[in-house]
Parts: sequence; structure tokens; C-alpha cells
Amino acid sequence: MDVDLQLFKNIMAEGRNNTDLLDSYSPNQFKSKERLIKLLKDQLILNTNFEIVILGCWYGSILIPALKHSKRITAIDINPTTISIAKNRLFSHYENVDWITSDVFDENRYGRIKNANLIINTSCENMVPMKDLKALSESKSYFAFQTNDMVLWDHINCVKNMEEFKSQLPDNAKVLIEDEIKDERGTRFTLIGKL
Repeated sequence: MDVDLQLFKNIMAEGRNNTDLLDSYSPNQFKSKERLIKLLKDQLILNTNFEIVILGCWYGSILIPALKHSKRITAIDINPTTISIAKNRLFSHYENVDWITSDVFDENRYGRIKNANLIINTSCENMVPMKDLKALSESKSYFAFQTNDMVLWDHINCVKNMEEFKSQLPDNAKVLIEDEIKDERGTRFTLIGKL
């Protein structure tokens, strides 16, 4: 078992006063991200030589440890608070993670996104459709995207079904896997494929 005791201590210390961080470790978050990682592994998409970009990473709570053996992880989120906590209090001992506070649609991020081996976005419901991210139309990478049908205050782009989600992909996207996970709040949709 590959247990990161330092990370566990960091989560315990930070989580005492941060309910938002604790929410990032909720059972529903674990279930959907664990499923995503399993699907990527089943398709042999994960590789230790990969450079991975996580769009809308939040704290990176579950994905960063699951992908820690990658060559490099770029974690991008628009929220400076979550990036600062993740970088300085949770994952400061992870040397292969670049933390970037930015809108993922900022053109200064295109090179990093376009040249990644794998692009992950588990929060497509929080941003405009991925077909609007120009860097993806120029990429030859794998992608793993998730969204949901859960209408919440910060969800600006929920979908009703898988077909609607697929319609938000860039034109050059080839879907390899479609998956749905239901929980008490609604359905989370997953698309994995190649650009």
C-alpha cells in the first residue's frame, strides 16, 4: 500500500478549519475520481512519462496523489486560495507539480495544455464548453472530462445527458469511453478519448 503519511497529516491540519477542503474529499468526489483513474488505467492511458494538465483542479485532493508518479502535473485553477493551500500546505512535498492560478482559457496556458499527454477536467460544469478552449483543437493528447446534471450555484454549464456533453467536445475529439455515475444528487458524466 502506497500511503503518503505526510499528505495525511497535512489534510488533517488544514481540514480542521476548512470545510471546503473536506468537501473535496467527500465520498462522491472519491467515487467519481476513483472511477476516472480506473478507466484511464484500464485503457493504458496513464504513463509515468506523461505530462498531465488538470483544468479546474480545485485543491487537487484526489487526483494529485493518484497521478503522483507522472513526469509532471500542471494544476490550474482560477481560485488563488485553493491553489495556495494545495501548493503550500497540502502538496509542498510533491516536486513534480506546477500550481498555476489562472483561468484555463487564458492564452498564456495554451502551450502547457496543447503539449500535455493527458488533459483532465473533472469540473466541466464550472466553465464554458471544452470546444471553446482553442488549445484543445491544436492538441494530440488524451483527454478525460467529467461534468454533471446537478444544478448548483456555481455550476454554469450542467448537461442533461451524455449526448449534450459530447456536443461540447472539440471537433477533433474521438471518444473512447463513455461512463455515468449516479449518486443522491444526480448523474456525473465521463468522457475519455483522444484529440
